[in-house]
This record gives sequence, structure tokens and C-alpha cells, in this order.
Amino acid sequence: MIYIDWVKQLSRHEGKLIRIWIEDRSGEKQTEPKQFLLHKVQDSVDPGYMQFYLNPTQFLTVPIFDDNHTRIEQSNGEECFVSHDSQAKLLYRVYFNHD
Repeated sequence: MIYIDWVKQLSRHEGKLIRIWIEDRSGEKQTEPKQFLLHKVQDSVDPGYMQFYLNPTQFLTVPIFDDNHTRIEQSNGEECFVSHDSQAKLLYRVYFNHD
């Protein structure tokens, strides 16, 4: 098993625009990605999760998995953090803009 320090890897995007999309794979109506300014990234107090802060007090907690369910993808010149929670049937995507 390879340990990836996601906070260290993603903290370089702090202060930049991101788009967050949480896809519900259970058949519910889908939402559109929403844009935010990434305030900071940090580990959660709960092991197996990390937090994307949208401002000093509001954050999105995302599960982290050791296998390929959590990864970085490249698409159309954009970097995208992906974490697939198959138990909850949720797919978290955080797109990092490089404009």
C-alpha cells in the first residue's frame, strides 16, 4: 500500500478557484459543479477524511481511500481530485483551475 499525503499534494491550490461536484450514483437528480475559492486543505480529525475549506469556517469533508477510489485525474488540461465512496454511492470531484 502506498501512502499519499493528499493535504501536502493539494495545498498548492489554496487561494485558487476550484469547482466541486458531488455526483450521486444512486439515481437521484444530479447537481451542477459549483465554484469556490479554496481557503485551505487539511486532514480531518476523523481518520480517513480530509477537508476542503471554502472559507475560514465552512468546509467539505471528503473520504480518502487507499485504493484507486481516491486519485488525481487529468482532463482537458485540468487537474481533478476524485474520491469514489462506493458504499455511500457518491463520487466527489474537485477541479483545480489553472487560469
